[in-house]
Amino acid sequence: MSVGSNETLDYEDSAYPALESSFSRSIKFNILISCQIPSIICNLIIFYYFIRLRELQAKRHHHVVICLLICHFLIITMELPVTLAYLHFGEVIPSSYSLCLYWIYIDYLLFPSGAWIMAIASIQRYIFIFHKHLMNSYLKHYLPIFLPPILLSIWYVVLIFFYPCQQQFDYTQAWCLCACYLYDEVIGTIDWIVSTLIPVVLIVIFNIILLIRVIYQKYKMRRGNTWRTTRKLSIQLFSISFLFLSISLPFIILGLIRVWINPLFLYVFTIVYLAYASYFISLLMPFICLISLPEIVTKIKQLCSLTNRVEPIQQQIATTLNTRRNIQQT
Repeated sequence: MSVGSNETLDYEDSAYPALESSFSRSIKFNILISCQIPSIICNLIIFYYFIRLRELQAKRHHHVVICLLICHFLIITMELPVTLAYLHFGEVIPSSYSLCLYWIYIDYLLFPSGAWIMAIASIQRYIFIFHKHLMNSYLKHYLPIFLPPILLSIWYVVLIFFYPCQQQFDYTQAWCLCACYLYDEVIGTIDWIVSTLIPVVLIVIFNIILLIRVIYQKYKMRRGNTWRTTRKLSIQLFSISFLFLSISLPFIILGLIRVWINPLFLYVFTIVYLAYASYFISLLMPFICLISLPEIVTKIKQLCSLTNRVEPIQQQIATTLNTRRNIQQT
């Protein structure tokens, strides 16, 4: 994820090119590409079964999870390939102004969209469990999910393509360095607050509230179908939120330090190493979601079980045919 999308920059630090080496790029390239293919396969499996299984479509609390997966799937299929090409060649290939605009726009749009969808998922999961009557219409359910990506797409079109500043890209730097609007301290800070700080704060708040309510309900209700449903829905959200927050919170802490104390605090370390950790949210998200979707896990187990049964039957048929041939020959 582009660090430039989160902090205001005053970038004159010549240490960055010295710290980034072909070896460090090679390590990051190999790690990311080795995770990319399994992640894409896992995403496609989830999408396939979500289309095929009516029971999954009927459960509206799964819809926001699917939207979250789609957003992160776009990251690993539309944004990550450009990053991998940069890591492999050490520069943007092809070194074109339009590719830099595409790379910056898709990066600045998809990562904040994923954060906002995660925040909406946290809010809606709490409502689904404890105030389900408030989600009694499709408008209340779907509008909060799709509104943030739509508004963010407009926001970044204006800032990246129409903001009155002189855009100068560096094709040898990650994300072509940054969009020029980030050099404006006020706009850059507002962008960071809107795209990163607010959604992460919402995720933390509603997960804490949900955790407190779930613990309270456990001691109040003891057992029963309602408690088991609450536990399953909560565990799914907690697992996804833990993955997101474990990687996003360090960015928030460093971002606050840069806003309040030192604008270049650990900037080189962040953009050379920590920024690439954001991709693991997208790469690991389908596996976390798959674990929390028992309907799909059951189907996969049945498919594996069927495959294991077919092989002995095929072996038995082959053995029978060989026996008949031997009898006929004798």
